[in-house]
Amino acid sequence: MYKLLIFCISISLVFNASLAFASKIEEQDNNEDGKTDLWIYYDANRKPVKMDIDRNYDGNLDMWIIYGEKGKKLIESDLNFDGAIDMHSEYRYGERIKFEIDTDHDGKLNQRSHYRNGKVIKLERDTGLDGELEVIFDRSR
Repeated sequence: MYKLLIFCISISLVFNASLAFASKIEEQDNNEDGKTDLWIYYDANRKPVKMDIDRNYDGNLDMWIIYGEKGKKLIESDLNFDGAIDMHSEYRYGERIKFEIDTDHDGKLNQRSHYRNGKVIKLERDTGLDGELEVIFDRSR
């Protein structure tokens, strides 16, 4: 749980530097129920820096997309709509570089994948259900 929290805080600090100059510009109602379910934040050059999304239209945010410097993008999502982030996915120039997920929704990561050129090069899983990720395979060298 604490590793997931520290990871979230670290990533947020890195990506939120560009948000300091962002202003909320656009709100959308994608299911046309009269309630906003998508907020898009832009920088001074009208480049998107963040999106907040309510995917199941219940009034609670459950997906966040943060656009960083040098083609970086972070997607965080609450997959089961319980208020806790279950999935993190990092991209650089449109290509996934890291994916982490809490598949049993207990607040601990169960799997982490690292990517290069669109392929998994390292896979880690908590196979012992002890909160520690074991390396399944590593082709990162």
